[in-house]
Amino acid sequence: MSAPDTFGLQLAKYTNVAASAILIYDYFVTLHSEVQWTWGRKWGIIRTTFTISRYAPFAGALMTSYSAIKTWGTQDCAPFNDAVNGIHFLGIIASEGLLIFRVYAFSGNKKTYLIILLSFGLAILVTCAILSAAPINFNIPGVGPPCVFEGARSSALPYGVLMFFEIVLMSTTVCLRYRHYLGSHSALVRSIYRDGLLYMFCIMMISMVNVIIIAVLPLSYSETLNVPQIVAHSVLASRILFNLQVSAERPLLLTDQSTTSMELLSRPRTFKARPGGSEIASQPDEA
Repeated sequence: MSAPDTFGLQLAKYTNVAASAILIYDYFVTLHSEVQWTWGRKWGIIRTTFTISRYAPFAGALMTSYSAIKTWGTQDCAPFNDAVNGIHFLGIIASEGLLIFRVYAFSGNKKTYLIILLSFGLAILVTCAILSAAPINFNIPGVGPPCVFEGARSSALPYGVLMFFEIVLMSTTVCLRYRHYLGSHSALVRSIYRDGLLYMFCIMMISMVNVIIIAVLPLSYSETLNVPQIVAHSVLASRILFNLQVSAERPLLLTDQSTTSMELLSRPRTFKARPGGSEIASQPDEA
């Protein structure tokens, strides 16, 4: 292995281990918020999705870090790598699911948006699974040796699809903001809009950088943002829900100030967009 390849491989290992440390640090920093806003609450789709997006990355990050520093030799690493990829997928899917429910809530609980976004998300998921796991020859040159901490050029494709999904969610959020909440001064609306866009923009950017690294740089750099990608999903998804709860607890935002961030996204009674640029508590639109 040449000197540049050695440097790239070491950089990828250090980056993944460092991202795992950041995930652990952020967990303890935000643990009090999790205890306050989620523990003891009723289990539902939102809390289950949040829990998966919060804890699955720990297993994925630690297993990836272990794979980065382990010398496999003649051992078969395929089952271990498949398990790691599956956990990564699970964490990212859960985080994206939270984003879909946020856009759904921001639309005034219109089921049309939920159905369209879930269907689109399912199509994206199937596409990513096919690009990642299916035995399809894309004739893309560049494949790393087996059981070495390197990926293939074709692994840039799922990140590109994920980036496209984030762009669609961002565009939908912006459209809803200017269509229904243009004149709103609600801190809750601003929190949902600002944090949601920030989260999606960060994921879009890290996905774009991932695509560039995998497609352009030597393969020894291809795994540089493997763990940082799932860490960004987990950290930002958690903080979005915690910040949403803080906004929901402020006076004059909702008639029921005891509503939690989990309930805000899952309960049928929430704010509803209307053309006048304000929001009211209402039942969901059955459209």
